[in-house]
Amino acid sequence: MKIARDCLTGMLVFGLLSAGCALRSPLHPEAVRLNRLGASSLAAGRLEKARVALELSLEYNPCHAEALHNLATVAYLRGELDQAEAMERRSLGCGELVQAVNGLGAVAARRGRDAEALSHFARAVQLDPGYLDARRNLIATAIRERDWDLAREQLQRLLLLAPGDPAAARLSAALPPEGRP
Repeated sequence: MKIARDCLTGMLVFGLLSAGCALRSPLHPEAVRLNRLGASSLAAGRLEKARVALELSLEYNPCHAEALHNLATVAYLRGELDQAEAMERRSLGCGELVQAVNGLGAVAARRGRDAEALSHFARAVQLDPGYLDARRNLIATAIRERDWDLAREQLQRLLLLAPGDPAAARLSAALPPEGRP
């Protein structure tokens, strides 16, 4: 009963209208296959093929958090920020997926809402301290916000997690020297 109530609350909060969340059924094997096809098409830059595969995956499982996040990424790359945000929120209504939290941060940052973006990126890092994309995004946004202490602290953590990270040098170069604002 509590699970159903929590799911209903999530549906109301995030505006989910699909019944897929209410059941929390295991993912259909075809939904999993189509999500993988969508993700590989996305990685190859074939956005239309990715979109079709991901939408079909969601026909099998409307509350497939990863497919919803991948579909949000397609929308983000097309500049469809309202759609990207809506898909990330639907994804979070299906389960707390760190990639979706990071995606909400990316949408907020692209809209110039850096304070909101910082909050999302910090939450993503809290959910998974080893999720490097979120940590890089947190650093870059802290730099834009001129929060040098946060940026330096997170850069140190990034370097401990991934000593050879290619983005670390670029992010480090964007910081003013220690002691200078």
